[in-house]
Amino acid sequence: MDRYQRADNAAKGEHAQAVAAVPCSDAQVCDAKRACLAAIEPTARALALKDEVSARIGDLQAKRLSPDSAEAQTLPGKLDLATRLLNEGRARMPLCERLLADLRIARGG
Repeated sequence: MDRYQRADNAAKGEHAQAVAAVPCSDAQVCDAKRACLAAIEPTARALALKDEVSARIGDLQAKRLSPDSAEAQTLPGKLDLATRLLNEGRARMPLCERLLADLRIARGG
């Protein structure tokens, strides 16, 4: 989680996958992992959508994509979805942080 939190936005998706791949056998660790994934997965998805929209806006500006195209028409909806996902991730992060803090205390770290 520390690497995820320190990563730049472009690398968050990769670090979210790394968190998902961490095995857990202890109930307290598994609870923290689930809570953290519930926060970081929507955030990583939102950031990927934002990057996709940014690239397509560049295509619009460079006239490689028509403003009337079906793809261009989906961009506002994708930005709305990205905003909702970011808000969802932010709302879920406090539980992740609390459970991680509890783990550090319980494990003496």
